Amino acid sequence: MSKPGYAKQDFWFRLIFMVFYWFVLNLALTVFGILVVLVSLVKLGSKHEPVTLACWLTNVSAFIGQIFAYLSYADEEKPFPFQPWPQVTSDDEA
Repeated sequence: MSKPGYAKQDFWFRLIFMVFYWFVLNLALTVFGILVVLVSLVKLGSKHEPVTLACWLTNVSAFIGQIFAYLSYADEEKPFPFQPWPQVTSDDEA
């Protein structure tokens, strides 16, 4: 007979990481919201495109996507800092 899932050590390690990434997700969503407001204000107040802020916004959204994939069991790889920070180029956005 095989043991149930909760009897495996991997289950408990993943559960600990999932709780950790739940808190990181909340922090990342806050940063994402602040960046959205900043990008909107810069676009509203000037003619220049906020390229750097928009790049940060895109990278944070890719990081949030990695966390959602990990938390929903769609991906077994842990997000940053266990992987490199997601770098989204302009080619990936199209």
